[in-house]
Amino acid sequence: MKIRLHPILIPLFLFLFVSGNLSMYAFIFLSLLIHELGHLVVAKIVGLHVSACTIMPYGGELTISGQYNVRRRKRFYVALGGPIATVLLLLVALLLPFPAGDFLVRIQLVLLAVNLLPFLPLDGGQALSAFLETKGQAYEARLSMIVHSIMFYIIAIILFSFFYEKTMPFLFLAVFLLIQNIAAFRYRKYEKALMNLKRG
Repeated sequence: MKIRLHPILIPLFLFLFVSGNLSMYAFIFLSLLIHELGHLVVAKIVGLHVSACTIMPYGGELTISGQYNVRRRKRFYVALGGPIATVLLLLVALLLPFPAGDFLVRIQLVLLAVNLLPFLPLDGGQALSAFLETKGQAYEARLSMIVHSIMFYIIAIILFSFFYEKTMPFLFLAVFLLIQNIAAFRYRKYEKALMNLKRG
């Protein structure tokens, strides 16, 4: 399995290094890795083969072999694997006092709050998309989720822009997630073709 860092993390690391906050992001990055490990463990448990894992600013994305053949129940479980790992790390941070423990607790709470939002490509959106699918309607359910996610991120960006000095990290994240959803919308016809090929 290949593990990749999304290119957008490079300027982020450089900014934190220059600003002297690299040690702070070390906690964040560790939390992201453990979060993604949760997805990987659940994927292994349900019998899926993960060919690659890309670490993103909000968590990560798995590339699963034959992803269009994966049953929705398995995708639902895998989507929840990350938040479960984050909850476990949160419990460890709460029960075992150590330096910077409060900061680690805050990271897990933010990571949970963001990832459980019911919008793609976040875990909450992935789980909801799998839950809403009915037989023969997987494409329609996913397209609906993509459109709703695009609308949500546009509204979030507008609202964050009014308070950008306090919401800059979330504004940055919302723009990044909006771009991902727009890309998914642009390639929706290819995804539909792959789904139809799977059905055939």
